[in-house]
Amino acid sequence: MIKKLSISVMCLAMLAGCAVSPTMSLTKQEQHELGEVSGTLFIPQNSLMVTVTPTNPGATGLLGALIAAGIDSARRANAESNAAPMFEQLRDYDFRVVMKQASNEAVAKVPDIKFSAPLDVDTVSSSSQKRIVFDKSTASAVLFVEVAYQLQSGSLYASASAVMFPKSDKLMQFRKKPSEADPLDAGNAIYRQTFSFSKQNVTAADIKSGLTEAAQSLAAQLAADLNHPL
Repeated sequence: MIKKLSISVMCLAMLAGCAVSPTMSLTKQEQHELGEVSGTLFIPQNSLMVTVTPTNPGATGLLGALIAAGIDSARRANAESNAAPMFEQLRDYDFRVVMKQASNEAVAKVPDIKFSAPLDVDTVSSSSQKRIVFDKSTASAVLFVEVAYQLQSGSLYASASAVMFPKSDKLMQFRKKPSEADPLDAGNAIYRQTFSFSKQNVTAADIKSGLTEAAQSLAAQLAADLNHPL
């Protein structure tokens, strides 16, 4: 359940720091107009990514960048070697299953939002796949949650980026910048939040419990935010 990650995608746009769209919480009026909601968790990765914090080459130009890249390559190889015991611990661990269970248990406790069915898990987070899920839903709104997780320099990081799009006529008035051409356009969202989790100095002995804790924390944060509208 461990794989390499190139330095070019170290940022992990799925993780909290790279979000560009403004966050939005539900308002009390929006929550009042919500009927049933359908939800899907998108968890494309099936393994724990092992990364290192990139070396800053400073203002030393191309030569400095090449040296930094070489240093990072060696550090990454060392990190992957050190993480090998975690690979053994995670052979029978499925984060997707754990995240799905934690999320469904959490949202079931939100009194003012009823999900039409348990949250599902999809492994393809493309815009076309989201459009298919959205079009098939008969709920008043559709919630998408993109989940990512990684081990960086010995610390575990996870994030869940949630966005909700309206389908019912009662909710259409709350779209910020309506786009009739694309129902999943950013301006059509009525809810958008990113939740994060971190745990320092994770070892092979506690990697399973750390990932489970991450799933439960992200799910609890999402449920709490949905339960407390503005």
